[in-house]
Amino acid sequence: MFRKRIILILTSRDEPDGVSRKLAEAIRKIGTHNVVVMSDDRYGSATKLSALDKLMDEGGEYQYLLEKKDKSVLKDKFAFKTLSKRVNRINNLIKRFHPDYILCVTPYAHHCATEAKRRARFDTQIIYLMTSFYLPKRIHDNITNVYIVENSEIKSALVQNGIKAKDVMVMGLPFEIAPVSDAEKTSKKQELGLPKVKTVYLGIQNKKELEKAYSLLLDQGGIANLAVYCEDQKVLSALSARAVTVPDMKVVFIQERDRIDEYLQICDVSVTEYDVATIYKCMKLGVPSIVLSTNEHEQANISFLVSHGLCLTAKEDIEIVGLLYRILQSDVGDYVSENGKKWVEMSSIDNIAAFLSAYIAV
Repeated sequence: MFRKRIILILTSRDEPDGVSRKLAEAIRKIGTHNVVVMSDDRYGSATKLSALDKLMDEGGEYQYLLEKKDKSVLKDKFAFKTLSKRVNRINNLIKRFHPDYILCVTPYAHHCATEAKRRARFDTQIIYLMTSFYLPKRIHDNITNVYIVENSEIKSALVQNGIKAKDVMVMGLPFEIAPVSDAEKTSKKQELGLPKVKTVYLGIQNKKELEKAYSLLLDQGGIANLAVYCEDQKVLSALSARAVTVPDMKVVFIQERDRIDEYLQICDVSVTEYDVATIYKCMKLGVPSIVLSTNEHEQANISFLVSHGLCLTAKEDIEIVGLLYRILQSDVGDYVSENGKKWVEMSSIDNIAAFLSAYIAV
């Protein structure tokens, strides 16, 4: 009986936009492989993040520790048994499913897979899909067989660090959203009861930062509609109460992450924290983004985007308003919009899935 080959996708709880599930669906649609998706609740810490989990999620620090000769650095800082459990679990997955290769879609999954291969010495190849716009420090290793990266600058950096050019594929990122026509956008706005003025999407997870940005935008009156993503019921109640005091601005709230895309499709500007999937989708839609910076890792990605004219960044909350007026009242918005659409026009999840289905691990 014919048995389809298997691809094992390793992911973790911090993956962007359900990328593992969507890639699995795209690969299965091609029909050459079955796909098994395993999150870190199956190979990592099932109930809580350990110190090791948090460190590995940062991308480069764990690799830095591995490069140190003194292994006591690791033993002193973490219980080394914790890592052994991850190694054993991933090794058992290899023995159970006999996959063609492992596809890692988060830094955490990549670190766990490479360490498991290093210590368990299995032969299964590893492909790392890097959802970043720049190369984090020390992300490269001699265990990963293929890197799928967003842009040619990451490829150049990897090659400079000793990775063979043939092992780095520039394919963009696997985040999809379908553009809508002007007529469809108008119809959808009417359906939601939104006036014909511009609509701003506001998506910030940090509660305090969300409340600050929301208040600043609300104070602008009828300059734009607001579509606000907020799952926290208490915060949403407080924001709703404030909206009542500004009757000339229409505010709608998005409580389900799965509904963000349909609102992005009708928005004219996005105000968001660094969220790679949201930013990439806005680029596909031609929606200019104002991105808030919070930490060093995010700032490196934001700086890359700004340097290529792909977004604007607000270092302080108060800057959001000025940037919004620049987008709405000058050609800055059109400039960012056109740059974004050109940047992502050749990228698609189907192209990545086709490559993964055709890849033969030698």
